[in-house]
Amino acid sequence: MNKLFKMTVLACVITVGFTACDKDDKPAQEEKEYQAKVMVKEGETVDLTKVSKTKNSEGTINRKGQIYSVRNFRQFTLGEDGKPTTTVAKNFYIDFKENDGVTEAEAVITLPAELTAILKSNTEKGYTLRYIDKAFDAVTANDTFLEAPNNTLGLESQYTPNVIGWLIYTGRPNHQVNTKTGRTIVVLKDNKPFFKFRVNSVYSNETMEKEVQPGNYFYYSIDYQEFK
Repeated sequence: MNKLFKMTVLACVITVGFTACDKDDKPAQEEKEYQAKVMVKEGETVDLTKVSKTKNSEGTINRKGQIYSVRNFRQFTLGEDGKPTTTVAKNFYIDFKENDGVTEAEAVITLPAELTAILKSNTEKGYTLRYIDKAFDAVTANDTFLEAPNNTLGLESQYTPNVIGWLIYTGRPNHQVNTKTGRTIVVLKDNKPFFKFRVNSVYSNETMEKEVQPGNYFYYSIDYQEFK
């Protein structure tokens, strides 16, 4: 009986040992990717007119690694029947986490489509705005960010010397609006760095239609990345 008992115990030890080793050998499970409203695969470009969860959003989104690039983004007003009109909205609303155009209430950021050019965060949802004059690719969550007054950034020009901006009006003779080169904008969620983004251009296809008084704006070109 003692011999049989010892053999049984030994078999159990060996079985448990192999099971434990087998568990140790298994690679740790990868964290599941967040299921955004608009999913964009690596290297893929999606057309918002086809995949957006809102009816009035237009543009494309491409993904390379953890960086998403939205191009020619804009939105249109909605008619009484709930369908989009051909009238461009005065403000565009975007949610970087969802990779989609959204409503004002759902937005992370409001993108202006008028020359008042007030870019702001949705403070009602806990989003606040910061900025840093540092190349987008080099910005990390550990950097020291500067506060955007009232969680807004505006239009800089010779006529508004005290405005902290994301966009610059050149004035005469060309009357162009250019994005602030080298400035990265940061969104905080409940006071923690959440996303960084840069606005590359507000002209369609990132190109002014002419040198003097180009009018083909606002079509947003933005790169954005979540802080991990």
